[in-house]
Amino acid sequence: MDLEIIHDNDLSKGKVVIQSHKHTEQLPEIIAYIKQLSQNKLFPGKYDDDVYYIKLQDIISFRIENKILTIITPDRQYTSAQRLYEVKSQISPQFLQISKSEIININYIDHLKLNKNGTIEIRFTNNDFTYSSRRYLPLIKEALKL
Repeated sequence: MDLEIIHDNDLSKGKVVIQSHKHTEQLPEIIAYIKQLSQNKLFPGKYDDDVYYIKLQDIISFRIENKILTIITPDRQYTSAQRLYEVKSQISPQFLQISKSEIININYIDHLKLNKNGTIEIRFTNNDFTYSSRRYLPLIKEALKL
């Protein structure tokens, strides 16, 4: 794949144009990466009565626990006043909803275990784990190319 950059000082804001052969396999990943770069989003999370701003790429998952949104990172769990549907509208394609109450960052998946009951046990790189809902199984399989 060749890379060519053309600078245009007449543009009022940045614009990325990608020319590609129809069958370029990496194209979806390139687009997702560019979108992620343009969304340097910070999420406010509360820990011990202090508010922290968490980078999107540092988040393993957003999980509803006892009707409270929990933001899980490799080293801490934060709480947030946001709703899961609000978070879903602000995140990048590297995140995947696996149940009604959880969205995960696929970059932190270590491995998967397919269970006989139709769910998937998802193990993360920090040794935490979660389970998918059977309802979301087709979406998960499509997104993870299973």
